[in-house]
Amino acid sequence: MPLSPLRVILSSFLPSSAAESTVRRVESCPPLARPRGLRWAPQLRRTPSSGDTLAAARLDFADALHDVRNRASLDAQSRIAVTRSLHELWHFREEVFSLVACRHDQAEAARRLTLLNRHFARTAADRRSHRSAAPEP
Repeated sequence: MPLSPLRVILSSFLPSSAAESTVRRVESCPPLARPRGLRWAPQLRRTPSSGDTLAAARLDFADALHDVRNRASLDAQSRIAVTRSLHELWHFREEVFSLVACRHDQAEAARRLTLLNRHFARTAADRRSHRSAAPEP
């Protein structure tokens, strides 16, 4: 029995269809913006390379928009250039995705977003391992 179009659409939102699908959702989390108390201060110390990390992430975000030529893209690029942290930059992911999807398609936007997500930890365990691997100043 063929599935109705509505059933196909609705089944894509149900958890049971995730096992059948070959597409996997990768979740990324924003980095912590600032320490919440003194006990967090040692864990969030700036490393000598943290400025380089932010600069590299800014460049990757700008590269993701390199062929999108419109006012919204220029505005986003200028705001990306002055971000002060990875946490601020994380919030630009949706805007970059939207701009690229409008210029190309969602598949290309998803591919570029995957490249941007490498700058952000995916789970709390990734964040902990990233912090423990950072050199002490």
